[in-house]
Amino acid sequence: VTEVGSGGYAKARQWRRDESTDVALIPNSFLTKTLPLVRKGRILPVYRSRIELTDEGKPRGYLFPTEALAKNAAYLDEALIISAGAYVRNHNQEPGFALTDGSQIFRLYYYMKSDQGRTTHLTSRVVENPHCELHPHTEGDRYWRLLPGWQEAFPASKVTQISMPVVTSLSELLHPEDDSLAATQETKAIRPDEIDPSEVTLPSRPVRKDLTFDKDETHPNATPG
Repeated sequence: VTEVGSGGYAKARQWRRDESTDVALIPNSFLTKTLPLVRKGRILPVYRSRIELTDEGKPRGYLFPTEALAKNAAYLDEALIISAGAYVRNHNQEPGFALTDGSQIFRLYYYMKSDQGRTTHLTSRVVENPHCELHPHTEGDRYWRLLPGWQEAFPASKVTQISMPVVTSLSELLHPEDDSLAATQETKAIRPDEIDPSEVTLPSRPVRKDLTFDKDETHPNATPG
């Protein structure tokens, strides 16, 4: 909201955009002669404490499809904190942003593709400095879906959905077709007297747990309210 009149909120602007996106909010007002009218809006939640953005006092991290979406989410979170002092900055040399007050990091916003179209090469969903597990952006606050350019899912060539929480790296998450990541079936226990020495061989590589992947490539883009 950028202007308030006697009848209430009078004019608004699209988040982090210029005046070309201005709209009128009051039907039959003078502003409707020159601006599009938006009759209904949504009240967003606010954070009375910065700690509400964390995971029980520890930084909470998210992974976004694009740099622009990660940055917009970070700035929107910062704007919804009632108390002053928090701000958004680049996070070290990493492909992400941090919401911080200078002494404590509340949230991290990593991304997979930069504004220049370059793919970031994250090798794990667990990052350090500070230690934090990256959650899919769709597990974040639902008001993020109102942001311009919201994507419900990652690009079809990269997205998979885990049906069991046993994947430990983004390489396994993003490249299930890689034979080097193939899972082995769980074997049953056998007694020593059932072993045939002629059939015993040493394993050639570590045995991994079973992984089940379900392709999820059909989520439509959400429409901002």
